[in-house]
Amino acid sequence: MSSSVLFLWGVMGSGCSISALKESNLRLRESNDRLISENNRLEEELVLLQKRGPEKSVASEQLAPANFNALDPPLVSTAVDKGSKKAAILDGLDDEVEVFETKQGIKLRIPDQVFFSLGQATLSARGQSVLSRVAKVINSQPNHLVRVDGHTDDTPIRKVRHLYPTNWELSSARACTVVRYLVDKGNVNARRIFPAGFSYYRPISTSRAGSAKGQNRRVEITILNENA
Repeated sequence: MSSSVLFLWGVMGSGCSISALKESNLRLRESNDRLISENNRLEEELVLLQKRGPEKSVASEQLAPANFNALDPPLVSTAVDKGSKKAAILDGLDDEVEVFETKQGIKLRIPDQVFFSLGQATLSARGQSVLSRVAKVINSQPNHLVRVDGHTDDTPIRKVRHLYPTNWELSSARACTVVRYLVDKGNVNARRIFPAGFSYYRPISTSRAGSAKGQNRRVEITILNENA
């Protein structure tokens, strides 16, 4: 093959490569423009909501996650009727399990250290013991759906990024681990339980203190009302 033909192929190949790079670069710019536009829109909404002051709305609660917990007053044992279902839920659970009555149903809140090591989604022996008792509570309410929520703090994933690129994946994996155990070992009907991962977007506390971050790392199991 002559050198002129080889040169022509080289030029054509280079032209195709440059064209592909230009097209890829154009797509990246368009994607970046969309992200900037969406960020500006969200900032404008936040400013408008802040100007409203104490007005309550669904959007404002989503932008201020700590407000979610104002709807969750704890069920203090002294205020619970001993013959009620709530009292039965409180009875026999781990001391670190908090029980709340919410508009959606009965919520069990468990700190993540009961279940998992930092950055992990493998259930501990203690966590298995706690979930065995929780499963009995869930099975005593057969007509209710159950949602399992995983929550993290806002510390970026570093050591295990190959497993969990962000806190979205970690919170979801933890929720799925709990669901799997309740179904496989606790005999909870798989048709009535589902997981959800919220990353760090629904914190209990917005403080930067280490203890506050520990509060935000948690699993919440909600036995939903029948009409929820």
